Amino acid sequence: MKKYAIFFFLLLFMVGTGSIVWLYLYNSSASGATQTASTETVLPQNELSTLPDLVEIKSEGKSIKLSLNDIPQYKNYLLNEADIQSEIARTQFTSLDVPSSETYAILKYGCGTKDCSTILVKTDGNKSESLTMPVGIFQDYKLSPNQERVLIRYAYDEGGLVKRQILVAVDLEKLKIIPYTSAALEEPFMLKPTWPIISYDWIDNNQFTIETAALETSEYSALKDWFSSENRKIRKITIRLNSIKRLDEYPKAT
Repeated sequence: MKKYAIFFFLLLFMVGTGSIVWLYLYNSSASGATQTASTETVLPQNELSTLPDLVEIKSEGKSIKLSLNDIPQYKNYLLNEADIQSEIARTQFTSLDVPSSETYAILKYGCGTKDCSTILVKTDGNKSESLTMPVGIFQDYKLSPNQERVLIRYAYDEGGLVKRQILVAVDLEKLKIIPYTSAALEEPFMLKPTWPIISYDWIDNNQFTIETAALETSEYSALKDWFSSENRKIRKITIRLNSIKRLDEYPKAT
């Protein structure tokens, strides 16, 4: 009888111990699964960041509201930045004095030491349109006589003394780039900063004049001597705009 009691006691002990081990293994497995699931659902901080549909850009005491969905190139830029709000705060703009119920402005962002990426935007405060413009230093602009087109000058500094410029024409109603009629003039005065543009002015709504250095070469040393001279020789060039062709964005020089 005593042997049966000992055997029964040992059997209960083994069953109890097995249950405890099984419960421990089950809990450990469940805990591990929970931790794995938790780890897999954690997203990087930049993926958790969301952009507002409407942003307000402040610059020089003025502000402008823009719909980011209407400005995809700027939206994509912000999405690739670690601190979106800081980039929005660093963005600047210059308003264009265009007689219109809508606001026209040059948006300047992603600025390096000198140059900035730029976009020409048109907005009514809710809906916006945009046109990709050159990377450079926005300098100034002039409206055509009928105020439906604009010439925008960009500067490119080289060492403080030498400065080259380009002129980009824009159809304000269609918000598109207007190419030059002459490809030979378009390359050095619109696509590749080659010469200084001392002054420029509209002749009529389709053509304008520029004044530049009267030199045979645009090499840096020649331009440096020209800028240093007190007797700078000037040449005047007339440029005609293409009456038909329009571009959806500023073209890259080939």
